Amino acid sequence: MAAPSQALALPWYARSDYPALLGLFSDANKLPTTYDAWLKRAERIEWQFQKAGFVVSKTWIRPIPFAAWCDERNISPDRVARLIFVNEAVRDLLV
Repeated sequence: MAAPSQALALPWYARSDYPALLGLFSDANKLPTTYDAWLKRAERIEWQFQKAGFVVSKTWIRPIPFAAWCDERNISPDRVARLIFVNEAVRDLLV
């Protein structure tokens, strides 16, 4: 019997939102400057996790809801916040 797959949430962005998100993120300097470069990297990461046996959930981050979520929690809109946000979103879907 195969072991159950582990789920993993990945932040995902719409092309039209990417410039606004870069303006919002406090660590935007750590992300590719273009959406196409980000997408190529994100798809590679997704593939690597899938190859390792994870079920990947692409979880959308939109500028206004994410900014509001960060403001409510008084946290910086950075990588850690993005990961918490997408993991909470996936958890909420499973409950």
